[in-house]
Amino acid sequence: MRVLIAVMLVIAVAGCTHVRSSKGVNLSGEGTWLVLPLVNRTATPQAGLRASAIVEAVLYRRGAERVEVYPETDSDGVLFEASSSASRNKMAQWVNIQNANYVVSGVVHEWRYKTGVDGEPAVGVMLEIRELPSGKIVYSGTASRAGWARDSLSETGQKVIDKLLKPVVD
Repeated sequence: MRVLIAVMLVIAVAGCTHVRSSKGVNLSGEGTWLVLPLVNRTATPQAGLRASAIVEAVLYRRGAERVEVYPETDSDGVLFEASSSASRNKMAQWVNIQNANYVVSGVVHEWRYKTGVDGEPAVGVMLEIRELPSGKIVYSGTASRAGWARDSLSETGQKVIDKLLKPVVD
């Protein structure tokens, strides 16, 4: 009986998303939200761009009225995904000329399939939201999740980002 309970506990914990974030933040979906490419700190190409696209979709689903995504005008973003100082400077200039309420940025620190028999997807993301024009950080959170063997990496990423943004815009 104890073995059965232990196995059930392991199964229940394995599919959980672990979130650490600012508390008591509830931002209005009204106005304009800017989404910058997330910095890719993984070995997976374009993980930051993939996560940014999910952030955009989740913000809309959670009630953000208008979401603007940083426009990629050259191949630098594809190769460096917001990690170079030149890319960050371009993004800061773009944010400064926008008439927006919030800007979302962050880092993808895990975006891969684990090695092994089952190859479960594993995702780790940090998001930060700044209020504009002050630039004050109003939310910061990090979350990670290891999915099941039949889950896709994208599905696992959606779950992580949704959990991060749920208490913020709802």
